[in-house]
Amino acid sequence: MKSLYYQFVNFVQTMKPIYFITLWMALFAISLVLVMKFFKLYNGTQKKFEKISLIILAVLLFAVLIYLTYIRN
Repeated sequence: MKSLYYQFVNFVQTMKPIYFITLWMALFAISLVLVMKFFKLYNGTQKKFEKISLIILAVLLFAVLIYLTYIRN
């Protein structure tokens, strides 16, 4: 299991900057879309579980962005 982790870290660290920036921006855009949907969906008919799941996904994606940036350095 550790070797898979180290392979992933090595892959991220050896990515070309343009690909890393593209991946980072794509994940950031997806998390922003999820946050916008989180606030847009609430019209009184949506279930709270659906609404909360979108914000949880956005927070998880943002945590992945922070982690990718950390291992990139």
